[in-house]
Amino acid sequence: MRTPTLTIACCLAALTCGAQEVPRDPRAVQNRTAIVSGTVVTGDADPRPVRHARVMLSGADSNAGLTAITDDGGRVVFQGLPSGRFDVSVTKDGWIPSSYGAKRPLGPGSTLPVAEGQHVTVMIRMWRGAAIGGIVLDHNGQPAVGATVRALRYAVQNGERKPVAGRASATTDDRGAYRIYGLAPGDYVVGASARPDFFASDRRELRLTTEIDVRDALAGASSPPDRTVAFALTFYPGTTVSSQAGVISLQAAAEREDVDLTLQTVPTARVDGTVALPAGGAMPPGVEVSLVASGQVAFPGVPFDGYRRTGVASDGSFAFSDVAPGQYTALARSAIGGQILWASADVGVDGEDVSGLALMLTAGMTVSGDIGVEGSSPTPPNLATVRITLQPVAIGDAVTQSPSGATADSRGRFTLAGVPPGRYRLAASLPGASRWALRSAVVDGVDTLDEPFTVHPNQNVIGAIITFTDRMARLSGTLRAAGGDVLTDQTVILFPANPSLWSPQSRRIRSDRPSPDGVFTFRQLPPGEYCLAAVSDIEPGEWYDPAVLRRLAAASVRIAVAEGEDKRQDVTISSSQK
Repeated sequence: MRTPTLTIACCLAALTCGAQEVPRDPRAVQNRTAIVSGTVVTGDADPRPVRHARVMLSGADSNAGLTAITDDGGRVVFQGLPSGRFDVSVTKDGWIPSSYGAKRPLGPGSTLPVAEGQHVTVMIRMWRGAAIGGIVLDHNGQPAVGATVRALRYAVQNGERKPVAGRASATTDDRGAYRIYGLAPGDYVVGASARPDFFASDRRELRLTTEIDVRDALAGASSPPDRTVAFALTFYPGTTVSSQAGVISLQAAAEREDVDLTLQTVPTARVDGTVALPAGGAMPPGVEVSLVASGQVAFPGVPFDGYRRTGVASDGSFAFSDVAPGQYTALARSAIGGQILWASADVGVDGEDVSGLALMLTAGMTVSGDIGVEGSSPTPPNLATVRITLQPVAIGDAVTQSPSGATADSRGRFTLAGVPPGRYRLAASLPGASRWALRSAVVDGVDTLDEPFTVHPNQNVIGAIITFTDRMARLSGTLRAAGGDVLTDQTVILFPANPSLWSPQSRRIRSDRPSPDGVFTFRQLPPGEYCLAAVSDIEPGEWYDPAVLRRLAAASVRIAVAEGEDKRQDVTISSSQK
């Protein structure tokens, strides 16, 4: 039985009207004859239509797209389409975003090939999100109104599985109640915070008043209590340390309404000190000091959470009040007389005041070298347009500082100034020169694109060599099943055969989803020995995990890629590997 609705009719009318407009080129009308229709259903064992879902159809090779809303039967139609490859995605409040071809929540989708005049019918599965809810109380057992609650899902980030902050958060109401919905299946930790904004200009200390304080006040004492406290970031079921938080496992559409938390108060302290210039003298205006908390004090992965800053007086003094226990890094940085100066110090706070912290501004080190070009193009790139940067490589919760970038001169000479000590990758980009790619960035004989290098205090780095080439390798092939059929629902992973190169965000570790004809392609490859494997179910970024790569290596194809080579390697997988 056909049941038209106003919603789908409006969408179809809008699409039809757009198709009837007379374009300048009449051939455009003749080419827009394809139709894509489909149904959005639940991912249950007994699929049911999902009505009023938002379906987006976009060209896989462009940003242009169309949007429509499903009717009561979960149906949607896009008319007047050109031939090409399309991505189809679907969203709905309270549901997990999905796409055509996805076999599980957050699973990878597939592109949809559409020929001229073809009518393609698809089915898209989507799953209802899970929910976490509960009550947040303050230290007196009263509702904590306005507290921020976040659900952090375990995911692979930079090759490490850890709680990752997304948009899953809520604010408690007047009852202290919260509810976070639309969550993907997985493992979560939940934390609540009632601390004031670190950037608030009217930040005030919180003091606890005891019976002794009241008695002293009635006796005529006018001094306020000297015990300052803060509401600590508290993780379920009741710890202030994120690594000790309980793990909450959720399936699709699951609901946990018993995740209650009681905010804990911790004693706070004052951190003060001085910033000094190398040659002494009054501090110029504009110098600031930042106090950055480690992941144990702040919400992991939440930008600027646990970050505070304050100005430095003319005598070099600075102070932070209301600092909760934890590990911090104090950072000072200034540009004086065209020279970048820096200072840093680790600070441990345990409830007692930290006084006399000394930050001596020091001129940063320099990293200098040359840019070279290796290639066959008769037109070399303009070296004066090359942008050189240093990318900090953090270890654990260490705080990193990003030095300012630099450009090279016409001869390819460059100098990066004001570089603090630390571990870095040397990188460079060449705007507007798509033919040329960064081949290597060598410091002391080591390619820093593969292995970071260390800048030590009072030691400048000289003789760095950055090389661009127009002869980067290309690897392509077709993914097939054992019977010869092409496969498009797998992810092809390329990674180095040498495990020492399995580093987070390595340029040698790549992934690609095959096109509708089963073809996968990896461009701009550095030469080397590689492993090539295919997997049907993998989370984004999980291919940087050494444990995953070890499993894939056992069933991979070994391949050598030479510089500038355009190589083809087909991959056939058995039914047991799907």
